[in-house]
Order: sequence, then C-alpha cells, then structure tokens
Amino acid sequence: MKKQHVIKSLTDPGVVPVVRLNSGEKLPPLLEALADGGIRAVELTMTIPGATTLLRENCRRFEGTLLLGMGTVTDRAAAMASLEAGAQFLVSPFPVPEVLEEAKRADVPMIAGAFSPWEVFQADRLGADFVKVFPFNCFGLTYLRDLQGPLPGVKFFPTGGITLADIPSLFRLVAGCGVGGALVRQEFIHDGRWKELTALAEQFVAAARQGRGA
Repeated sequence: MKKQHVIKSLTDPGVVPVVRLNSGEKLPPLLEALADGGIRAVELTMTIPGATTLLRENCRRFEGTLLLGMGTVTDRAAAMASLEAGAQFLVSPFPVPEVLEEAKRADVPMIAGAFSPWEVFQADRLGADFVKVFPFNCFGLTYLRDLQGPLPGVKFFPTGGITLADIPSLFRLVAGCGVGGALVRQEFIHDGRWKELTALAEQFVAAARQGRGA
C-alpha cells in the first residue's frame, strides 16, 4: 500500500485508537466495532502479549477495511518484526533514530514521540512524518500552541489522556491524534459492549470533523 494512502487514513478522520490489551482474545470484535464507527487506522502496541502475531493475523482479517500499525516501538528489532508482520505505520514514545530508519526503508509513515521542544525538533529533523507530543495531558493545548510558534512546519499527532471534549479544539491545530482509554474503554471490551464502542467512535469522528469545520 502506498505511503500517501496510509497517511490519508491516519489524518482522515485523524482519530487513531491506541489499543493496549492483556491478551488478543477480544481484538477482532474490538477492531470491527471501531471500524464500524468510522475509524480508519488503529495502533496496536508492542506491550500486548504476542503483539506481532496478532498484528499479522488482523492485518489479513481487516485488509481493505482498517489500517493497523504498531506502537511502543523502541528499537530496531521491534521495528523490523513489526514491519515483517505487516505494520502499515510505526509509532514510538520518543525519538528513536533506528526505528525511523526502518520506517523509511520500508516506506511507511512514522509517528515519532517527543515531549520537550528539543525532542520535537529532533524528531522532525530526523524525518518523522508526524510528531507525537506525549504525554499531551501534562500541558495540553497551550503547550502545543507554544511549540507551534518556533516549529510551524511540524505535523503534530499528540497522544496521552485525550478525551472526547478535547477533540474539537485540538483538531484546529493537529494532523491527528492517538486516543487511548477515553475511546478504547476497558469496560466495553470486558463486557463485549461493541455497539456502545461503535457509537463512541462515531462521536470521536464527528468531533474531529467539527474541529476542522468539515
């Protein structure tokens, strides 16, 4: 799949759920519920037991419906294993040059984590497609606006504590964002409340479009 197509799916609607689970048992219905709610890309994380196997299985299962990437990628070995399993984008919690090198080699988008202005600058200079300000909830919109002053060309993709209420204002400033527990609700997953999860995903997508004036 061409990189630009993946970037379009990451940025439209721009809400990328971050999935952290203790097992992959309920991953297929979880992904189906998110897709039904208008989500186009989902980040799995290397912290899930058997993460690369689950990625490979679900990339096949949701081909043409949902793009899957791997997050919490912190070294070259994890990057290579994720890409071999079919990851369509990579995400790191902080700048990791060797991960970015592997993303470039595979021609897949890289969302590089950063927090301080120096880290944001470094991630952008190394060629990250997006910079994940993480954890976003420490300073919020004010901090993001301050970063944009000296770094106007950076495509921000914040993650960390983002709620539904944050989305409209946030999407006036960013290319997209990662959303964890506020969307990937553990009680919904535990109880198999997939229709409620789909409805919540629809709310996040609508809020993103509202923020962009779409």
